[in-house]
Amino acid sequence: MNIKIKRLSPELLEDYLHFFDTTPHNTNKDEDRCYCVGWCNADYESQDFSTAEKRRDMATSYVNGNNLQGYLAYCDNKVVGWCNANTKSECFKCQ
Repeated sequence: MNIKIKRLSPELLEDYLHFFDTTPHNTNKDEDRCYCVGWCNADYESQDFSTAEKRRDMATSYVNGNNLQGYLAYCDNKVVGWCNANTKSECFKCQ
């Protein structure tokens, strides 16, 4: 296996979104597609997490604004894993 770990950056946004678009989070239902937006350093109280589309749009904004930190795992150039790495000190307003 050819495994690589890459730090999330705006350049990897499409890979990040594709991972959440296609990874079945237990049920493979839209309501379970989290895009990991509840664990970034933005204030979640004013956010609308009600649909996968809204969470996906939020993820796009968060990745482009560096509000969401973490690592993507690749196997043979395909994303196979994600690890959130926001610091606890920046996550006081997380969901």
